[in-house]
Amino acid sequence: MEAPLFDIDIPGMQATVNKFQPGTGLAWATLFPLKYTRKFDIKGLEGDEGIPVAADRVAFNTKAPKKTRQKVGTWSGKLSKYSVSRDKDEIEINEYLDSQTLANSATENQQEKQELVNMVYDDVSFVRKAMDYKVELDCMRIASSGVQTFPEKIEGDMASQDIIDFNVPKGNFIGVKISEVKAGTVVKKKGYEWSDEENADGLLDLANAQDMIAKQGLTKPRYAFMEKAKFQQLVAQKKTAKRLYPQVNDLSMITADMITLEKINAYNASPTRGYPQIIVLDTYVSLEHKDGSKETIKPWNVNVVTLSPTIQLGWTYYKNVPMVQNTAALQVYGGFYKVTRYSEVNPQTETTMAEAYVQPGLINRKSLVFFNTANQTWANGEASA
Repeated sequence: MEAPLFDIDIPGMQATVNKFQPGTGLAWATLFPLKYTRKFDIKGLEGDEGIPVAADRVAFNTKAPKKTRQKVGTWSGKLSKYSVSRDKDEIEINEYLDSQTLANSATENQQEKQELVNMVYDDVSFVRKAMDYKVELDCMRIASSGVQTFPEKIEGDMASQDIIDFNVPKGNFIGVKISEVKAGTVVKKKGYEWSDEENADGLLDLANAQDMIAKQGLTKPRYAFMEKAKFQQLVAQKKTAKRLYPQVNDLSMITADMITLEKINAYNASPTRGYPQIIVLDTYVSLEHKDGSKETIKPWNVNVVTLSPTIQLGWTYYKNVPMVQNTAALQVYGGFYKVTRYSEVNPQTETTMAEAYVQPGLINRKSLVFFNTANQTWANGEASA
């Protein structure tokens, strides 16, 4: 790795990666805050936090995939190694040199100078955002499934059949089917999927899920996390309207703007109820596939409501990627990742690369509930046929 061809230095790179705190504007920073660990082996998390992890998979020594320049893309590796890079080719390098000449000759042309700064630092911002959004992708998928999987759509060439099982009790994965105890026997009867506006009673479902944990003598869930589209289904249910406005006989008099998140949470927070407070998520991530095509997805499974005793669902464990010694490349740390900037002569390229060792993990696993609102049973979070 050779020194960068662009006019860039370590203080400038450090200022760029430090411009925003890791996870700024994303859900993972609150739900899965960063926690440093000295260990590579993710089984080591069990001793630290009581989170048994049933798989041990580390993808190291993989070359960071090159991305096109439009949007944040996919990253190489999974579990413990995240990596992303982007190049400036010979044409872009020459454009920079031409702009540098113009900026130096036109002392009053601030626009030309700003464009020069943008050309130098846009790739650093790109890889910084890419790392943040990879963590968002993994954390939201784990938070709405209780496990971590590696499908081809998400992982590309690194896809596998592996599953990281955080050992949430199997009984905590439920659907809308209702369990009742009659004469000492557990009887299950059909429930109503949340899309059934006439019959579904989502608020009662949340209360029942909370009660299921409390009856085991465990810390009961106080928060219910759901996608925006799922909350809209809850709002549309007639039984939600009836619960909020029991004195109104004609439900057609209740308009959509009368059923708000604030009103529902106030109803749930009543001392006579103490039902979970609802937290609505609306998060997006852009993927870049191997053929260069882009796709924007919602990483939270819209079918699933996750109940937790705390707003924090887990930790994002990380370990620093070591600095490479005896190299002319520029290297700086940015939160949980390392950014490297270097050049190559043949062919002439300037590369910006980010790397991180990261693994999100769940906490409070015995008190978590993963509730599939679109199926009678958990069914891996899938909607009924």
